Amino acid sequence: MKIKESNSSRVILWVFIIVGSLCALTGLTLGIVNAVDSKNYISTQATISYLDTYTNSDGDTSHIVKVDFEFDGQQYFDVELNFWSSDMYVGQEITILCHKENPLIIKSSLIAILVPCVVTGFGLLFFVITLFPLKKELKMKKNAKIAKEQGELVLCKIVNIITDKSYRVNGRYVNNIIECEAINDSVTSTYRSAPFSKKYFVEIGSTINVYRNREDSSKYYVDLNSIQPPQITFDYSLNSDIAVDNTDVYYNND
Repeated sequence: MKIKESNSSRVILWVFIIVGSLCALTGLTLGIVNAVDSKNYISTQATISYLDTYTNSDGDTSHIVKVDFEFDGQQYFDVELNFWSSDMYVGQEITILCHKENPLIIKSSLIAILVPCVVTGFGLLFFVITLFPLKKELKMKKNAKIAKEQGELVLCKIVNIITDKSYRVNGRYVNNIIECEAINDSVTSTYRSAPFSKKYFVEIGSTINVYRNREDSSKYYVDLNSIQPPQITFDYSLNSDIAVDNTDVYYNND
């Protein structure tokens, strides 16, 4: 019986790694662009002269902020600012950046710094948090490969099928994990397989091959492609034509 390991969670981890990397790269790019573009702007003080909030037909809320400021000896009034924050109020003094050649092109000095930092920080956080479980999974894969290539073969009996609760789709658990125990081993050891789709039917009592590291029994590989159904025994004392299977069977009702 051949069962394919589920790699859904691994794919999601890689997607998160890529998204985090792209966010960090975007933030750094914005920072560089702002740093280069800052040469064309001069910092000056401005006073908020107008604040308004309105809701359009789609229900989206927008804010209008206008400022008064002086640049190169000339006064400018009610120039719209492309930035808003909840702590703004009329009469508040803020720092803005004015374009050298066209003072009517202004932007907030805060947003020029804040946006690249937030985007970069979010991307790095996303990347780092996802990196740890991915690193752990890759290490497990490496240990499993070594165990399969160099470990000792241990014949085991499947004793339980448990639900993999580390991954869900639309709120449902979609994978199972096999628990098995060594049949002819002086020490009772329980081994767990990699997650596999619940679409596969597995009988309790089936045998399965486990490759165990000779030096460290905590490193092993459960070969999902080696499952053999339980042996059927005959009880001739009842009826020679009736086959009796004393093995419990696991039914997947999902």
